[in-house]
Amino acid sequence: MARTWFTGLTLLMVIVLFVASSAGVSASETGCVPARETVPHPALRRDGDVPLRTRAVADTLWIFDADFENLVGDNAGWTSLDLSGTQGQENHWHKDTIRIRNFTHLGDSTWWCGKYDDCWVQPRGYGNDWVQFLSRAFPLSDWSEAGDVVTLEWDQRFAMESEYDYGYVEVSLDQGASWILLASYENVGFAGTPGRPSDWDDPNNGHPMLDLSDCSGSDIHLRFRFESDASYSSQDTGDTYLHPVQDGAWQLDNIEWKVNGVTVWLDDCEAPGDNGWVHEDIPTTGQTGVVYERTWMPKTMLEGCAWRPLGWWMAAVDPVSGRMVDGQCSRLLSPPIDTEGLDLIIAQWDCWLGLPGDAHDQVEVLITTSDAAECVYSDNPVNEAVTVWGAYSGSIGPGWSTTDWDNGDDRWLGIMVEARNELPAPFPEAHESGFLIDRVRVGTPVDLTATDWDYSPWDAFYDTFDAAEAAAHVAPIVIFDDDGIAGAWVVASSDGGATWESCTLSPVGGDAWEVHMPAGVIAPGTEIIYYFEALDGAGNTSMHPRSAPDVHYEFSILPIHGSVSTPGILLVDKSGGYVPGENTQFAHPSEFYFREALDVLGYEYDVFDVRVPGSSSQTHMAGPDTSGMKCYDTQIWFTGDSQSELVGTHDQAYLIAWLGQAFGGAERNLLLTGNRIGECLMAAGGETLDFYSEWLASDFIINTRIDTMPGLRDHPGGYDFLTFDDGLTHLFDDG
Repeated sequence: MARTWFTGLTLLMVIVLFVASSAGVSASETGCVPARETVPHPALRRDGDVPLRTRAVADTLWIFDADFENLVGDNAGWTSLDLSGTQGQENHWHKDTIRIRNFTHLGDSTWWCGKYDDCWVQPRGYGNDWVQFLSRAFPLSDWSEAGDVVTLEWDQRFAMESEYDYGYVEVSLDQGASWILLASYENVGFAGTPGRPSDWDDPNNGHPMLDLSDCSGSDIHLRFRFESDASYSSQDTGDTYLHPVQDGAWQLDNIEWKVNGVTVWLDDCEAPGDNGWVHEDIPTTGQTGVVYERTWMPKTMLEGCAWRPLGWWMAAVDPVSGRMVDGQCSRLLSPPIDTEGLDLIIAQWDCWLGLPGDAHDQVEVLITTSDAAECVYSDNPVNEAVTVWGAYSGSIGPGWSTTDWDNGDDRWLGIMVEARNELPAPFPEAHESGFLIDRVRVGTPVDLTATDWDYSPWDAFYDTFDAAEAAAHVAPIVIFDDDGIAGAWVVASSDGGATWESCTLSPVGGDAWEVHMPAGVIAPGTEIIYYFEALDGAGNTSMHPRSAPDVHYEFSILPIHGSVSTPGILLVDKSGGYVPGENTQFAHPSEFYFREALDVLGYEYDVFDVRVPGSSSQTHMAGPDTSGMKCYDTQIWFTGDSQSELVGTHDQAYLIAWLGQAFGGAERNLLLTGNRIGECLMAAGGETLDFYSEWLASDFIINTRIDTMPGLRDHPGGYDFLTFDDGLTHLFDDG
């Protein structure tokens, strides 16, 4: 009856515990396997009847808290961007005096396609993913005729990453409809390095000359095109001794046309004026128009889920369908958050994910930091963005996600969320609601003396019908403290917390420990509650869960309220999922409501919680077998909507064997409830032994969106319902 519940997404989701209160604590020390106690357990060092404990509590001071219920305070200043399609670019070609120094032939200025940005690692140069054009039409037909020798020459300096960033010289003979590449330039050097730049006096590249005699007598367009890739530019790369991108990009001066050796046109690039050169910005094209906006109770949640979220969320969905769309790339930016003087930052948000893998939808959450508020959302901040969630696809209900990181000398931070579609979905309805945010908060711990615990529900102690199996189980746990861990224990009770027994955890290297349950609490027909304590190197004691023993973990060795001679009721939980409470919010796991109903009716019952998928041991993944089922005449199974949470092959075989015992006159009552049972058993080929069709007398109709519900049938699937003694089902039919 393990009533420790969780929502999980990798290792970032917060563990949520719903457990019963226990009685007062008194301790007695017993043996355990293996017995390797080297430090007395703090709970057992007695002063009269009161255990001596100190607690190291890592409280958090929240400095930013946005719930999107209004547009004031921390809810103000959020920005949404549509990054889909082809993004527009500012053209940075301009007249500038940078790097002229004592080169007298350059005059007062040159053309340069770089910029100044104090938020970059190198505050002068070029950025990532740049495309920059400088172009102009030239009437060579007025200056030359066929057969003339036509040359183009100019002075240049460049600093652009070798093999990845380039300067191109191109001409067009059809007014810019198509372009012919004449030459390209990049840093020289060894392959795989950013290379060495070229200055104005470089004998190889400082003064190029191109033969364009083939264009004599024609009117042409000439352009200088600079392009950079996604990294290693002035905005994100520090300078090295080779100065590969220092004051980077491309500089041009003294652009000159000659015909038969005589200058016919010269631009010495002196300011002011463009002298006919065109350097227009590139417009944005192909955007989906979907951005993050405040949304009241998102539509896909209302239609597709039992949960009804109240309040305002931030969502990036099509306003008509309430879903993501093909080609979408929506980014949400928090306002800059002042973190000056804080060494450690904690970020936490409440979210909903609807990112089906077959729709090719993903989300990434980034944290950016800087020493200036205006630089938090520069193209690439001084400190590289911290990825707290990498690209992720999947679906999960709401839950808190938490991350922490060192702030260093940074004074400001920002949180960036990007929801995007990588490839078109097979059909529009394959999209769901993407990444929705209900609340975001940022804080700092005010007590760093706390011990950190990582005890995974996937590998915890689990319900079983075998006491020997429970005694042999070893669970892993990770415990970390800056002061080190001097000793750690599991404290367990088999009498509801009236008495407690402890067992020292076994270190296995690093921060990892092994948990052996105290032998004295292991017995058939027992519910065991337990928690952990650790003593750090500074003498502080920490407990996990933090509010132990009132909040604790639990597992059972069944049966407790059932036997072969006096059968009982068994709840089998294969879901572990949450269902809405009276206020439509997720309030309890589904098991809560079954237990509540049985408690109101005055029934005693046992609960068998099935191990969640993903356990490293991969044991106990199915429900109870026939050795356990025989102690019950009534079973209530509640399942989830994923394949691993349904009634699997072994489950079907055990249930059929248990139902088949009705041949001998045994009472058998089965309630099976959950999502997608028929679809996954019949449509997906998961049914065995005719379990769904014959033994449950059920038929799977269809799984699709329909406007009207089909009418009820007296005999669904043409079968009679199971009853105990009506003799109408094949349980009592020898044929």
